[in-house]
Amino acid sequence: MTATRLPDGSTYCRPIHNGAGADVFDANTTRLRDEFLSMPALCLTVEQAARLVHMSVPGANLLIARLEHDGFLIHTPNGRYRLAEPLLC
Repeated sequence: MTATRLPDGSTYCRPIHNGAGADVFDANTTRLRDEFLSMPALCLTVEQAARLVHMSVPGANLLIARLEHDGFLIHTPNGRYRLAEPLLC
């Protein structure tokens, strides 16, 4: 098991996968990252991100937590997530 701290401060434990589960998680992380890059003004809740990548809310929470930890996303005061550094046109 591996523990991950979620944006709300709670901890989520998940088993370590060495197969397709990790590949799906990585693919969804890449997809969510690409959505934010293609739409720099995008602001999503965890629930909206879950719907966007067709996964559970706890799974989306892990994706968001990973992207926030990496400095890619920031948590706004209204409970949404957006790019940490919006791209300038």
